[in-house]
Amino acid sequence: MHALTKAFVVIAAVLAIALSALVIAYAVNTDRIAADYRNALAQKTAADSAAADANTQAAAEKARLTGANQNLTNALADRENKIRDLEQELAILRTEKMRAEAARQATENQIKELGETAKTQAAIIDTYRAENTTLRQNELANRQRALEMDARIADLESQREVLDQRYRAIMEQFTELKRTADAVASGGTAATGGDQPFTYTGPRINGRIEEVQRDQGGRQYARISVGSNDRVAKNMKFLVIRDNAFLCNLVVTQADMRFSIAVVDTLNRDVSVQAGDLIISKAD
Repeated sequence: MHALTKAFVVIAAVLAIALSALVIAYAVNTDRIAADYRNALAQKTAADSAAADANTQAAAEKARLTGANQNLTNALADRENKIRDLEQELAILRTEKMRAEAARQATENQIKELGETAKTQAAIIDTYRAENTTLRQNELANRQRALEMDARIADLESQREVLDQRYRAIMEQFTELKRTADAVASGGTAATGGDQPFTYTGPRINGRIEEVQRDQGGRQYARISVGSNDRVAKNMKFLVIRDNAFLCNLVVTQADMRFSIAVVDTLNRDVSVQAGDLIISKAD
C-alpha cells in the first residue's frame, strides 16, 4: 500500500472518529435544545398570560383612572361655576351696598332739605292763609256775580224762546198767506187753499225721513228732518224717493221749527216708507 494512501486512511479514520464525536455531541445538544425550547415556549405562554392579565388590569385601572379624572374634571368645573356665581353675587352685593350707601346719603340730605323746607313752608303757609282769605272773599263776590249773570241769562233765554215762538208763528202765518195767495192766483178760493195739500213753488226743499210709526188704523206717519225754519208749512206735499225712484207722497200735518210730522199718501199703492228715505218738495 502506498504511503499516501495510508495517510489518507489514517486521516479518514481520524475524521470518522471526530464526526462520531460531533454526532454524539449534536444528539446530546439536540435533546437539551429541544427541552430548552419547550421550556422557553412554556415561559412565553406564561409570560403572555401574565401580560394579558396585566393588560386587563391596566385597562381596568386606566378606565377607573379615566372615570376618576372625569369626575374630578366635572367637580372642578362645578367649583369654577360656583366660584363665578359667587363672584357675580359678590359684585351684585357690592353694587347694592354702594346703592344703599348712596340712598342713605341721599336720605340724610333730603332730611336736611326737608327741615329747611318745613321752615320755608311754615312761612309760606302763613302767606297762603292770608291770600286764601282774600281769594275766598273774591270768590264769593264772583259767585254772586255769576248767579246774577245766570239769572240774567235765564231771563234772556226765556225771551229768546218767546221770540222763537213768535217767529215760528209769523213764519207759519206767512207760509199760510203765501199758499192762500198762490191758490187764489190759480183760480181757487182762500178757504180751499188753506185746507188742501199743496206743492211748494219756491226753491226745492230736501230732507230725510227720520222715523216711521203707524196709528191704530194702520195709517203711516213719518217724522221728517225739515221744519218751519226750512219754509215747511202744514199741508205741504213732499215726494218720497228711494233708489232714485218715486215711492209715494207725504202731506205735512204739523210743522215744528226743526222737524215736521207728515202722513204718508201711498196713492193706493202697496208701499211703505222707512227711515233714511229721501224727501223733496218738488221734482225738477
